[in-house]
Amino acid sequence: MPNIDERLSPFTYSAIGLVAGVFAGFFGVGGGIIVIPLLLLFFPVDQRQASITSLVAIIPTSVVAATAFLLSGSVPFNQTVFGLIIAIGSMITAPLGTWALRTWNTVIVRWIFIAVLFSAAIQVLLVLPDRESHLEWSIPTIAGLFVVGVFMGFVAGLLGVGGGILAIPLLVLGFGVSDLTAKALSLIAMAPAAITGTIGSARAGAVNWRAGISLGIPMSVASIIGVWLATITPAEWANPLLSALLIYAVIQLAIRTTRSMRKS
Repeated sequence: MPNIDERLSPFTYSAIGLVAGVFAGFFGVGGGIIVIPLLLLFFPVDQRQASITSLVAIIPTSVVAATAFLLSGSVPFNQTVFGLIIAIGSMITAPLGTWALRTWNTVIVRWIFIAVLFSAAIQVLLVLPDRESHLEWSIPTIAGLFVVGVFMGFVAGLLGVGGGILAIPLLVLGFGVSDLTAKALSLIAMAPAAITGTIGSARAGAVNWRAGISLGIPMSVASIIGVWLATITPAEWANPLLSALLIYAVIQLAIRTTRSMRKS
């Protein structure tokens, strides 16, 4: 199969990166849910190569977008450490998830997760977050965030789903934090996980650095616009949009699971 950057022009990279970057900043996700389908659409790469390229681009994007949330004044700087606690949990269990992917029959697990994500989408639609609500230090909070990270990492490794799509509804519904805080924490937690995942792929010689950087630069720049849009969008509008994103993820997972069942 030809290399991914032999057929994609700089314009195509920039267009994909700009769209995905705004999306990443607005929703607090890595952008892979947009990047991967677009790469598969414009170039016949396989899912694995598209995922690795997306992961490289997520590293600078998550750092820039998280910083933009903090500098906007909508999320206090002291919330940063809570995102790192989530990251620790996810980094521990992501390898277990990839091991389970190789050894388990994941069809039943996939459908259970799809049902849970759909339920979260409905609940998010009905909840109006308080944008003045942030996390406070306590042992239950730290333990709960670590569990969120553990769950994120395992499911992400098992099902190939980005951590943000899991973290944000868990934080909004389970911890009652502002949707903006949830997005910032998701991005903060995403950066270390993306780095470790990229290192593993690099050791295997599977990283296309030119493609990843070409996507990561426009994604990072555009994510600032996405963050700005998130901060000026009222919560009454933001949560229905987040619910729509979760529904989109449910549909994508259902399609992938159905195809997997047909192949087997």
